[in-house]
Amino acid sequence: MRETDVIIVGLGPTGAALAGLLGQRGLRVAVFDRLPDLFPLPRAAGLDHEVMRIAQELQVADRLAPHIAPYRPSEYRGMDGQLIKRLDAAPPPHRLGWAPNYVFEQPAFERILRDRLAELPNVQVATSADVREVGQDGAQAWADVVLPGDADVTRYVAPWLIACDGGSSPVRKRLGITLEDLGFDEPWLVVDAIVSDAKLAELPQTQVQYCEAERPCTFVTGVGRHRRWEIMLLPGDSLSPDFPPEQLWPLLERWLKPGEAEIWRAAAYRFHGLVAHEWRRGRILLAGDAAHMTPPFMAQGMVQGLRDALNLAWKLERVIRGRSSQTLLDSYALERRPHVVATTRTALELGRVICERDPQRARERDARLLAEQGGQVSTRYRQDMIPGLADGLIERDTPGAGTLLPQPLVRAGEHFVRLDDLTGRGVRLVAAEALTATERDVLLEALKPLDGVLVQFGASQDAVPGQMSQDAVPGVVHAVEDMPVLLSWLAQLGRRFAVVRPDHCVHSTAASVDEALQLLARVRAGLV
Repeated sequence: MRETDVIIVGLGPTGAALAGLLGQRGLRVAVFDRLPDLFPLPRAAGLDHEVMRIAQELQVADRLAPHIAPYRPSEYRGMDGQLIKRLDAAPPPHRLGWAPNYVFEQPAFERILRDRLAELPNVQVATSADVREVGQDGAQAWADVVLPGDADVTRYVAPWLIACDGGSSPVRKRLGITLEDLGFDEPWLVVDAIVSDAKLAELPQTQVQYCEAERPCTFVTGVGRHRRWEIMLLPGDSLSPDFPPEQLWPLLERWLKPGEAEIWRAAAYRFHGLVAHEWRRGRILLAGDAAHMTPPFMAQGMVQGLRDALNLAWKLERVIRGRSSQTLLDSYALERRPHVVATTRTALELGRVICERDPQRARERDARLLAEQGGQVSTRYRQDMIPGLADGLIERDTPGAGTLLPQPLVRAGEHFVRLDDLTGRGVRLVAAEALTATERDVLLEALKPLDGVLVQFGASQDAVPGQMSQDAVPGVVHAVEDMPVLLSWLAQLGRRFAVVRPDHCVHSTAASVDEALQLLARVRAGLV
């Protein structure tokens, strides 16, 4: 029997990110995956600035640079090829410190995550591992595992086990946890191809949603020469995971002919909108696709899982170290499940725009969408469609609660760095204006039980940006923005302070020192 702090079943993006976030917090983690290596083909096509912020925390963002590219605008084209809807990313300055959306190479992304785990001595990764059984009692969870090259079962025990074992999750099924169907179940063909240089210029230069009743489809420009097609399958089409080439090329002939691209992958999938009714059963929790499945119409499937990982990581650390009771983990589903449901429903709405098969209703849709925009297509920012948290460890009555703290570039000596790299990622109190010494001291005293940091904007002239305060008061970081991102956000809210959780979620905002003190007291009470 081997003891650890957290057992993770499944080493996809969610499991790998969670293992890294926990490992960097000094926890012992054992991760098991049944495959001998990562899945070598792309599945997800998009990630966003939240994922890049997590990659920043995992210290791998720079390694990702060759494997990502900005996500291009999405043009929805109607029955006659006319533009009926347009989505794009918000322009700079970027609110979270990264471009809002990217396309990426998933195998490279996962390899980088695994390489990071190999750098953490307290994270044990076992591939080709057969998790025979999982279970729990009042004191611990356990997993019976047959490790590669070993005929015997080894039992791993830990206070907590996280199932990141995919949409067909054996752990979820063993627990008898059922899924809520959000009302979408469609067969689609996903084709990834490496297109010849000569052909690239002839293909669309942006993302295109072909909202055509005859056969709806999507075109995605990937990194480098990678292009993706998602094509609705109709009755009589093959549903094979290995789609037959004789049916494939006729579906692509609008864009490609044989010899103009190398097919990387062609597989049939069913796009689902599903979410688990329960995300925690005792000492076992679900994350990623084990807890939810989202169709790809907003490129949010993998992103949802990494949000789960960040939400769980800091809470598990507090509970395992005895700084919070295990009831803190109840807030995981309370916060994440409604967010997933809301985001998935938005993706489903976009999917229904694309998937209309009745020609008359499709033309009515085209006319309605144009009329709703006053006859002229306007651009909607994708990130405006992503909600904040609506419940859990936030003070909902304060403006901005449940959203993510902006991450501007801030001065550090002669250079500029992203805010998280300057302040750390614990509890933070952000002050938008200069504080008196008395105000500073009373706020620092309130932050001590939280191991929190006071992030001081608008500091006095003797403060050194990017360093602790000149008078050596511990726990204070002075910050100066490169461009007005965070301060303009607080000004729009009419607030002076923001109380921020370790996952960058804004717990609350305050207009005065007294209100900030009251809110910090509520944070302490919520973390007991």
